[in-house]
Amino acid sequence: MAANPTIDEIMSAIRDSGYLMEQEVATQLEQRDLHVRTNVAFEDPDEGKSREIDVVAVKRVAHDENSKLAAFVELLIECKNSANPFVFIARPKNEGDKHKRPEEFLFPYRYEMKKDLGGGRGLSRQPSAFSHLGFDQVYSIHQTAWKAVQFCRIDRKGSGWHANHGGLYDAIFYPMSKAIVARKKEVPRGTRPEDWRYFWFFFPLVVTSGELFLIDATAENPTPEPVEHVTFQRELKSGKLSGSFTLTFVQQQSLETFLASVVDPVASLAADLVTNRQAFLKETDLPWVD
Repeated sequence: MAANPTIDEIMSAIRDSGYLMEQEVATQLEQRDLHVRTNVAFEDPDEGKSREIDVVAVKRVAHDENSKLAAFVELLIECKNSANPFVFIARPKNEGDKHKRPEEFLFPYRYEMKKDLGGGRGLSRQPSAFSHLGFDQVYSIHQTAWKAVQFCRIDRKGSGWHANHGGLYDAIFYPMSKAIVARKKEVPRGTRPEDWRYFWFFFPLVVTSGELFLIDATAENPTPEPVEHVTFQRELKSGKLSGSFTLTFVQQQSLETFLASVVDPVASLAADLVTNRQAFLKETDLPWVD
């Protein structure tokens, strides 16, 4: 064995590490006019330690100086250079799932419906900005009829294959959830009339070089079907980490398709509200609807 690695061996090790993949993703996002940073530090909300996320990409999609309104999209990305596929188990959404709103989407206003019942009594209801403003109609992930409830990676084990899920939540899902909590805290929340107010849409992503498969657990003969991206949601309760968290796995070769079909419609609606429909956006007292 040679004392030092050859040039080819060095490049093979670098490719396997995923370092080049991170830079490829960063370059692709820069070509879309996003402001990109790599190896971005954030504070672990549970442990207070410094952690890193591979790629953070931000773009301001609309702003109005006079009204002090702006809209941003932000991608938080972990890159996984792996030849092994991820497999997701799915089942149909229930009625509760259909009314959930993405906690990763932040809105500049809250809305309220009030009903006078007489005698000093009344009812109050707060509809979600996500639905009231129409984002439930353009966010394609919300429109899917199914939800992913489990995921694993297919790894080699001896002469066969093994559905590995034991360490994936700790290695992937928890760190990404912590990153989104940390970043949401950093977004300014305007409360005074002179403060800026923001739409801020976070998209936590795992970009993988491997294949993605979806299995419908309710099918008569469940079969893995190839997909370009899969969104997985899970409730977490751990120390300071509590809530519903969403993570989307995207094939690297399909990243542009994902951005065009999932991110761009959300950004376009926010831009339209800021640019053309501020009267509707700012009307926070809504008529009562039974």
